[in-house]
Amino acid sequence: MKNRYSLKIKLIFSFWLVLIMALVIPSYYFINTVEDEIKKETIKSVSDRMAFLIWGLSTQEYEDLRELDAAIRDIGQESQDRITVISTQGVVLVDSMVAFDNLDLVENHGSREEFLKALQDGQGYSVRQSRTVDRHLIYYARNLELDPFGTVILRMATPYAVMDSFFKRVSTGLWQMMLLSLLFTGLLVFIIVRILTKKLQPMVSLAQAIGHGNYQKRITESPGREFDPLVDAINEMAGNIQSNIEVVSSQKMELQTILNGIRDSLVALDNTGRIMSFNKSFEDTFIHYNHFFGKRPLEVFHSNELQVYCEEVISSDLVRNKSLGITFKDRHYDVNIVSPEDRGRIGAILVFRDITDIRRLESVRKDFVANASHELRTPLTSIKGYTETLLENRELFENKGKEFLEIINKNTNNMIRLLDDILQLSRIESDPEKIVVRKIALGPVIEKSWKECCHYIQDRDISFNFRLDEICSEAMGEPEYLGHVFQNLFENSIKFTPDKGQIEVLCVLKGDMIHIGVRDNGPGIPREEQSRVFERFYRVKKFKNKVRGTGLGLSICRNIIRSMGGQIWVESPVTGTNQGCIIWFSLRSAA
Repeated sequence: MKNRYSLKIKLIFSFWLVLIMALVIPSYYFINTVEDEIKKETIKSVSDRMAFLIWGLSTQEYEDLRELDAAIRDIGQESQDRITVISTQGVVLVDSMVAFDNLDLVENHGSREEFLKALQDGQGYSVRQSRTVDRHLIYYARNLELDPFGTVILRMATPYAVMDSFFKRVSTGLWQMMLLSLLFTGLLVFIIVRILTKKLQPMVSLAQAIGHGNYQKRITESPGREFDPLVDAINEMAGNIQSNIEVVSSQKMELQTILNGIRDSLVALDNTGRIMSFNKSFEDTFIHYNHFFGKRPLEVFHSNELQVYCEEVISSDLVRNKSLGITFKDRHYDVNIVSPEDRGRIGAILVFRDITDIRRLESVRKDFVANASHELRTPLTSIKGYTETLLENRELFENKGKEFLEIINKNTNNMIRLLDDILQLSRIESDPEKIVVRKIALGPVIEKSWKECCHYIQDRDISFNFRLDEICSEAMGEPEYLGHVFQNLFENSIKFTPDKGQIEVLCVLKGDMIHIGVRDNGPGIPREEQSRVFERFYRVKKFKNKVRGTGLGLSICRNIIRSMGGQIWVESPVTGTNQGCIIWFSLRSAA
């Protein structure tokens, strides 16, 4: 935590405080002592004048208060003292500074300090501001028997101005001396502290260097012998920090390498259940990871079950492991929530294993088994039924044996074709590197593939057309496998093209890729099924029972094209029409 004040300021103010205490205490004692002595001398002087006044008043006789007032005024003018005669009840009888006719306006003096002391002890004094004459006075009072007025209190007030002037001169001089001392000592302390801090600068520089990651720097010169232990301790501390940082950095690098080498996504939650860190796999898998820091799993993955499991693992000392499956952005994950042994900062670790491909393969396997079983069962059942019929009925064998054998042969051929497609698909998927891509001419491959499919047209009126521009005439591929692609696409088009229809091969150059399409003017493929037509055994629903096929053709085409470095997709209906279909695929240009 930073301090608002520097060491220089602290030292200057500290010296100033000590100096002020050293000056103020003796000065205070001196002033009080002098004040007491002066006050005593002043009181003695007033007492002497009071004695003379009493003697002078006692030698005369007064018929009334007016005569006493005149005598008092004459004495007051000569001595410049204020003389007051007060009755024992506190009533002012005469006053040298107040007109006799105005005495009834003067307040009762029965509560005055000097009056009470004189009434009790015979004499008394006090020092205060007079409200009557508006001056700082010393009041001295004595008990007196004065004929014909009886017992009265005689009070004399002397101005205190001399003492005030003296104390002002003394205090002014003291303040000036203190101010000069403070300025001089402040300058002196500033110079001393500056020299000291300059000698301490190497220590500060070393601490700053350590803070910025420079652990090789050391203090080579000590400010003084007293600082030698501190210099040694700082250098040793810097060495230890450097050693520890190197060990921690090495361990962190090793741990980071291990974590980043793990294909599964790892996420660490703090003790409040919020995301604090993750590994490289998580960063690559979840692109918008920058928004994950400080958030709970519920805010990121929108899974209440995951949030509940995380809170249960973090809050419980017994539950150390939880597992569940979640779906996030069309991907499936198996999540394992683990609680570490030491819960210093990490409350739980989440391990995300992507099982999307596993589930897809399981689904493909199930579909493959179901579809393959169905496709094989139908012809096998037909073959078995016709064979048993012929074996059990000799007369039927003689009359319709040839017809039944043709049906058996047809179903056998369908089974052979299905098995050939399955084996071909299996070979492509198991060893895609067997397809050696090279520069080939597309025209001969297209012509040969169409000749292989012409017999499917028979008596139907279907025209075929293709024209390749020179820039699209050559591509990078494998002629035999590319021929299989064209044959499958041509066979599909023939199945769905109506009489007097047309099948056409299109070719467009886009960048360094050649886009090749097989177009027909059939009914097309519904949009909701276009993403599935390349799956194994999948057939468009509305044509499933009308058009014969294994559902493996487009799947074989997809695998072959991908092995050649291209992509395959569907355009249906054809742009500008409400029917037809184009199966597009891309190959690298040979130009």
